[in-house]
Amino acid sequence: MGSENDIVSRFDIELDAGPSPIFKGGEVITGKLWIELRKPIVINAVKLQMKGRAAWLNDPLKKDDIEKVYFDQDFTLLERPPGKPEPGHFTWIGDFTYSLPFECPLPRGCPSSYEGPHAFIRYFIRASVVQEDEHEKIHEYYVKKALTLIAPSEGHLVAGEPAKTNDSAAFGKCCCKSKLNAELSLPKTGYLPGDHVYGSLKVGNKHPKDILSHMEARLVDRVRRVGAPEIAAVSPYRTLLVRKLEPTSSLPKGKGEIEQNDLLLLTIPPVVATTKGDAEDTANNLQSLSPYGKLQESPSTATLRFRKIPFLKIEYAIQVTLGSHLLLEIPIEIGEHSTRDKSNTLEPFVAGPQAVEETDEKGKIAVNGPFVYTPVYPYRESKPIAHQTTVQTRLPESAATANGHADHLSPIAASPRSVSPTHSEKAILTTTRTIVTHSDGHESKTMEETVMESEGEVVRKIEESVVDEEGIQTHRTETTTIDASGNETTSVEETKTRVAESAHLPEAIQEAREKIEELEEQIKNDSSPKEEGRQDPIVIHTQSDGDETTVSTEVIEEGGTKLVKTVTVTKHADGSESTLIQEHSTTEIEENEEKKQ
Repeated sequence: MGSENDIVSRFDIELDAGPSPIFKGGEVITGKLWIELRKPIVINAVKLQMKGRAAWLNDPLKKDDIEKVYFDQDFTLLERPPGKPEPGHFTWIGDFTYSLPFECPLPRGCPSSYEGPHAFIRYFIRASVVQEDEHEKIHEYYVKKALTLIAPSEGHLVAGEPAKTNDSAAFGKCCCKSKLNAELSLPKTGYLPGDHVYGSLKVGNKHPKDILSHMEARLVDRVRRVGAPEIAAVSPYRTLLVRKLEPTSSLPKGKGEIEQNDLLLLTIPPVVATTKGDAEDTANNLQSLSPYGKLQESPSTATLRFRKIPFLKIEYAIQVTLGSHLLLEIPIEIGEHSTRDKSNTLEPFVAGPQAVEETDEKGKIAVNGPFVYTPVYPYRESKPIAHQTTVQTRLPESAATANGHADHLSPIAASPRSVSPTHSEKAILTTTRTIVTHSDGHESKTMEETVMESEGEVVRKIEESVVDEEGIQTHRTETTTIDASGNETTSVEETKTRVAESAHLPEAIQEAREKIEELEEQIKNDSSPKEEGRQDPIVIHTQSDGDETTVSTEVIEEGGTKLVKTVTVTKHADGSESTLIQEHSTTEIEENEEKKQ
């Protein structure tokens, strides 16, 4: 079997959103596969996988990668020729371009893309052509396109408190040994990409005469696996950016204390924000909001909350080195710009292109590989203050430098790259409604949950009503809102009123019971005209242990909205009755329409 160049002339993933699009949760990815072969071969299958996962690489305790999968969707675009029941045996002609369209939704709640040598948060599409040769050996050719996903945000910044650090080290030889003392302070520890970081540096009166010629500031990052043992959960630092501070004529050389205030250390480059919160904080919010504990969380909100629980915590620090003698380090937090603010630009990750190999690709044949991509992040450059110190900007030659030392530096040319903003696509508004009621003639309990998911926001509303045998209704409403930044707010209202009767039922329950009777009658007669956009309802009857259960399912499509409604009525052996209504609707709306609402 030859190489991919002997078999495949073209194998590309083309996205309708463009060659380097920026996505957010809730959007639908559409595109085409383009395949052209150099000669006729038999294809067993053409497959497509869209996956998003966070991975902690080479865990020292488990001796393997540890991952959290946000979504993993597999599609078989072609497995057998039309009209043939058996897979494979489909001869593709050579020198002909095949086009296979695909469409796949991106779920909400996924964190922004991140790439590092020790961990990553990665989203990609991978297409494969599976072929069996004349010796019955399977060959899989694949192409891959990594995607930048930016979690919607209203903007987030923690200013932080002033911070200070100091250290000392011996220098010199034999009788000429002295002690070098230095102190670094920052006015705050919270910054945004594009902000200039100023600090104050003090060096004691005993120091090498050329100490000012070897001062450097750098931005470093590291990753922590949330919830893991400390010894196995923190990666080494990686150097992202280095600035060499040039001495000025006004500073003393060789003797005397050095003190410089408002020293421009560096500018925060385009990077992903510091991870907010941790698993314990998020897990505390996973408790049922119902004091009765009988209304389970809907699958949509449970999955969304799972995605929002941090798996990797990205941390940053500012380091200042004085030659090879001292390293002063202060942790900082990097916030995030609003994804709605059009004045922000999208700029490429400071560490440049990142390799995106996966462990399950061993043994497969990459077409036009290896595959790399450069994430982009919201950025806004600040104006420096007038009294800054002259500096030279440099990046580490290798983006994966883990020891924090600035060896082998090379100057960077100022060549800003224009990145197109997030494309205008249709967003999806999802509404899930669940109503549960139980009545026994003495007391009636009703619980209703409504979840609305739109761009960057989830609103969950739970209404609980209990009517006792004296006709007193206790109504409790709890509303929880999760905004684009992941912030969660909850409000609770409770009222008590007297109703006409203890067996009071909500209007929705009464309508559902009447509807299920109508459907049963309609199915018996099979004469009622079906409304446009409605599929034939499905009604199922079951009996068990004296309980009689009727389940009705309807699918209604109208305009851009699809509604799936399921009603379950159970008549219990003890004479009580329970009703469950579940409604799930999805609506496609244009971006500009969504923002008007």
